[in-house]
Amino acid sequence: MLKTFIIDGDKGGVGKSLAARALVHHYLSLPDSQRPRLVVYDADMSNPDVCGDGGLKAGSGIIGTAMLDLSTESGWIDLGTRVAMTATAAADTEYRIIVNMPAQIGTRAFDGSIHIVSEVLREANAVPVWMLSRTQESIRALQYRLRHMPAQYEIGLIVKNLFFGASEKFALWDGDDLCKLLIEERTWAETELPELNDQLMVMIGRRPFHEVLATGIDGKPLQFGYRLALTSWLQRAGAAMAQVESLDSLGVA
Repeated sequence: MLKTFIIDGDKGGVGKSLAARALVHHYLSLPDSQRPRLVVYDADMSNPDVCGDGGLKAGSGIIGTAMLDLSTESGWIDLGTRVAMTATAAADTEYRIIVNMPAQIGTRAFDGSIHIVSEVLREANAVPVWMLSRTQESIRALQYRLRHMPAQYEIGLIVKNLFFGASEKFALWDGDDLCKLLIEERTWAETELPELNDQLMVMIGRRPFHEVLATGIDGKPLQFGYRLALTSWLQRAGAAMAQVESLDSLGVA
């Protein structure tokens, strides 16, 4: 079976790359018997923190990675072809595709101007994962997606990025009619991405988390305290992002 998770949020700096990497690490941490085969695509061409130089690459449980420009029709054609190939392989094996979206993709790809987007998302069995900041703009961008592609955004996962403050600080979202529509009617689920220590984030950069745990940074193991902090964050972040598996075509399980 194939499932695809579209890590979106429209604005830059809302935590899409970090969430995508946390979800990848969650799957890599599963026992072999439970781990799906992973394919990871990074569509953030200007800031490729997921699959760019020094980032995730094939191996260690990841079948393949690539950079894709999804602001163009050619990029979506490429993704569609890759999805079809993966779907064939997924007939007998569990596959997960994780796509890290770029900033400001909404008006370039989700407004209907690239006509194959909805078809590709449908073939990919795609589920949106929306990285929420505390701004009204973040809510309205999600509303834009829902208005233009209601079938593809029928279910999804809202992720409150606690980098922007504690959960109760997301008062605009909690009081918005869209929150009531999606969360209270249980068509979408909601979770929280914990904040990662600033110094640790800078030290790691775009290095894959599993490599940092295995070999450290530049050949030097992480100091014990930092290793504890990273391990704790990965466990909490993984548990949060793993909620994508609770979603199915009929809504929130």
